[in-house]
Amino acid sequence: MHAWEKSISVLAAIISLVILIGVPGLIMAHGWKAPQEAAERRNPIDADSGSLARGMKLYATYCAGCHGEQGRGDGVLVATLTAKPPDLAARAAHHSSGDFAWKIATGRGEMPGFKNKLTEAQIWDLVNFIKGLK
Repeated sequence: MHAWEKSISVLAAIISLVILIGVPGLIMAHGWKAPQEAAERRNPIDADSGSLARGMKLYATYCAGCHGEQGRGDGVLVATLTAKPPDLAARAAHHSSGDFAWKIATGRGEMPGFKNKLTEAQIWDLVNFIKGLK
């Protein structure tokens, strides 16, 4: 086998591995949607300074370890996870408040659900804070 044939074989193996690992991860990350009724829910809590302050405190306690201080998916616990948390700042403008609230309450995989730990008002405060990430 010539050197260029080995290079092509190695490249093909790398591409196959990227496809096998990366594509399912992308599908899972973008395929997690709240049921329509939940996604259409409006946030009953105004995004005023009080709600944002409460949301920031809750975020620091429950979310920043994985999602990072600015929501970029780069928290201190990332190395312990099997999947990198999503960049919430990038998704804030593309997901409804109801979608975020449902995901926070329900959880999935390594992300725990918080419906039994946080009140509904606390979840909406968190949503207000997350929607303000940039």
